[in-house]
Amino acid sequence: MSSSRIDLNGCKNGSCHTKCNKEARAKLSEDDLCKDVKSVCDSLSVRCVGKWAEKKIYLLYQYLGIFATGMKDKWSEINYIEICSGPGRCINRESGEEIDGTALAVVHHPAFQYLHKAIFFDYNPVVVEVLNKRIEAIGLTSKAIAQRGDYNNPESICTILSQQCSTTRSLNLILIDPTDCSVPFALVKRIKKTLQNVDFIINVATGTDFNRNIPMAFDDKERAAKYETFLGDTTFFHNAINIELYRNRDYSTLRNKFREAYQNSMKSIGHTFFDLNMIEHYYDILFAASHYKALEFWNKAKAIKYDGQRELSFE
Repeated sequence: MSSSRIDLNGCKNGSCHTKCNKEARAKLSEDDLCKDVKSVCDSLSVRCVGKWAEKKIYLLYQYLGIFATGMKDKWSEINYIEICSGPGRCINRESGEEIDGTALAVVHHPAFQYLHKAIFFDYNPVVVEVLNKRIEAIGLTSKAIAQRGDYNNPESICTILSQQCSTTRSLNLILIDPTDCSVPFALVKRIKKTLQNVDFIINVATGTDFNRNIPMAFDDKERAAKYETFLGDTTFFHNAINIELYRNRDYSTLRNKFREAYQNSMKSIGHTFFDLNMIEHYYDILFAASHYKALEFWNKAKAIKYDGQRELSFE
């Protein structure tokens, strides 16, 4: 195999303040959309991200190419669905560099031609409007669309999916990309029931959201309820082993238990092929599928190493 280069249409955005701390970002952004800075490419909104975001984009990009190319002649329809899509362009708050986010990386991918439909969901109407403008600007409205969708209402999202995608003849790749552990497992379960043939790539904020709230969640039923909803499991904070780990402040093992609990929930809906990729110490990228071939594809995608210079080489 040979190396490949991915173009995320990167450019320096001189308006970015760079190196904003948490307090500054709270003032300068809303729902992670910067209120001060617009894209230098199209004057539309950009999402503020950390430097580690590119690793997630590249992993998705590589899998999409292998997945779509490998399956295009085996299924009547291949779809890509993204939950928490963002506006399509993001800006690295460390460097001030602006790049394509996951949504635009997908529609610019050479393998996009093999997709029947790409559907991007976000609850923020501003984000949806901006992303649709960007999709329209590159002339792909017949195959790609941003839709408003609240992940706390799985039925509404799945109603749209059942209208846009074949529920029996399609193979579907689902990216769920929240900033915290707030997407209910009920959504994952409902998508599986609706579309049947799905691979999931899920951003699990183990190292940030869950890690910060471990001490409080064991003593606060309301806080614990958030993670129980995310896991689709009401036993985690009542498990004697987990309680003992909490009392001993063994948070590292608790994080692993949390990962295991989520995978057990995935197993309950028929997804038994897993891989977990830690993006630095911030979050996990969980891959879950119901067929071994999907995991083979995923491992091929993972073998393409990102060196930080947008050069991807096979080992």
